[in-house]
Amino acid sequence: MLKLYDMDILKFLKSTGYLKSFSKDSLDKISRISRIEFYKKNSVIFTEIEKGTFIYIVKKGRVKILKISPSGREFIIKIMEEGDVFAESLLFEKRNYPATAETIEDTFLISIQKDKLEELIKLNNDVAVDFVKAMSRRLAFLSKKMENLTLGNSVGKVIFLILDLSNSSGVKTDEKFTIILDVRRQDLANMINISRENFERILSYLAKLSLISVEKNKIVVKDAEGLKRLMYQS
Repeated sequence: MLKLYDMDILKFLKSTGYLKSFSKDSLDKISRISRIEFYKKNSVIFTEIEKGTFIYIVKKGRVKILKISPSGREFIIKIMEEGDVFAESLLFEKRNYPATAETIEDTFLISIQKDKLEELIKLNNDVAVDFVKAMSRRLAFLSKKMENLTLGNSVGKVIFLILDLSNSSGVKTDEKFTIILDVRRQDLANMINISRENFERILSYLAKLSLISVEKNKIVVKDAEGLKRLMYQS
């Protein structure tokens, strides 16, 4: 019988986007090797100089994945929200974590020991197939993201970031998505490799087109389809 905390994990895993296509049996097995951990705001979960030993899922809260330049400058790669999986690239690899992870607010994480998950995948074909499908979808998304960041112009990059944030953390009300920005505009600009000034100009441009509205700490997506059309034209 599952322990109480395992039941809580299992219930959450069933609703997680990355794992939603997994079979009930696969999720049951994964929940048995998972645990819930709590981290206070601004806690470092791991750094890129540490050996990778755990894979994480955000249960509640937010985590920033970042790289530190030789000069000490911080570059945020991604903000992980509820249901997001990170450090899964460590599977079947013996290496350090690819980046540093730090909580933005008080956060609950589901942690899965990498070695136990690898053993589970090896011994269960259904679990293996479910992971292959999930990682294939993730790779397809990352491929599209890299294409946009390397080939797209600045307007396309900003639109892609806004749509990505609205899908992962936006709150939908009256056919609009509101994105709460608890990170600096400079950090958002760094995520898509453009200057802060250019980022602000593009936000103003999109607002003039009535595609978004911008306030001090949030962006409201007023016309997602219009943003997509403009992105593909850019």
